Amino acid sequence: MGKGLRNSVNKTNNRKLKKNVFGPVETARTERLSQKLLELASQPKPPKSDMEVEESN
Repeated sequence: MGKGLRNSVNKTNNRKLKKNVFGPVETARTERLSQKLLELASQPKPPKSDMEVEESN
């Protein structure tokens, strides 16, 4: 009966896994995304191109 997810041992093990395994992976992913967004934000914006419209009556 002690193998459910409400088991305190399983909760402790899941917390350790999240802290030691998944935590660093998540922070590394956040860092990569942050660097990518900073790089995109620092690039100059492309010039705004207006569409040329020909008037024909």
